[in-house]
Order: sequence, then structure tokens, then C-alpha cells
Amino acid sequence: MAAICFIACNNQSTADVEAGKDEVKIITNDTIPRIRTKINKNPIATFSKVVPDDLNKWRFAVSVFETKETFHYLMKIEYMEMRESDTLKIPNFGIMPKIEIREGKEKYSCIIGFFDKDNNFKEYKSVTANGDKLKVTILHRYAVSTFQDEVK
Repeated sequence: MAAICFIACNNQSTADVEAGKDEVKIITNDTIPRIRTKINKNPIATFSKVVPDDLNKWRFAVSVFETKETFHYLMKIEYMEMRESDTLKIPNFGIMPKIEIREGKEKYSCIIGFFDKDNNFKEYKSVTANGDKLKVTILHRYAVSTFQDEVK
């Protein structure tokens, strides 16, 4: 939808920009490098709950790890004998991402989210385990737009 609006609102032809007739200023949140210079090998956020069993040391656990890309993370999920992984892609608000995992409403569940510029927790994904099923649900979708202004 935003791309359609952008194209419809931009009355300047590509040829005009390439020929240098008008300059285009793009405003982005580029204050944070897209690639990390150092990747923390330890989880940056964790949640764990014991799953009672007389024979095994089972648990429901979610850990979030950094990747080489600043706004992409790896989630490792464990429930009884199941091991799964998923990704988190955090929008670039112009601040370093801060990830947090909170306990969910169901017995074996948690909410993975991040904090915005105003330090408000934004729920992003839910991980739930029930019986022999593990479920990852996107609760909300977030995006940051890039705007173009003409500079005369």
C-alpha cells in the first residue's frame, strides 16, 4: 500500500532524477549500523519453565540470539524433546534493538517483543506449547517507512 502511494505521489520521472535535474533527499533511520561488528554468542533474552516429568528434565524454553544483521535475530525454542528455531526481524527505529521475553497467558507460553523509541514494549510473536504441539504466532506486524522529499 505504501509503495503504491509513493509511486502515485511521485510526479518526478526516473529520467529527471538520473539526468540530475532535481536532487532527491531520502530520510532513513540509518544511525545504527545494519551489520554487527561483534556478535554476542550468548542469548540476549531467555524464558524457561520446567515441564514436570519423573524421567526427564524437560522444559519449555525460548532463547533469542544475535545474528550478523543488527535487526535480525534467531529464536531457539525447546519443548520436551522438540527443538525448533524461528527468526525475529525488528524494525529500525533509529535505536539499538532491545528484545524482551515475557510470560504468556497459557501454561507453556511466552511473548517475544521489543521496545520502541519511547520505551514501550511492542508484542511481536507468541510461542505456545500444548500436548505434542509447538506453535509460533505473529501477534503484530511492524514496519518503518522511508520518505522522499524534493530538495530544490
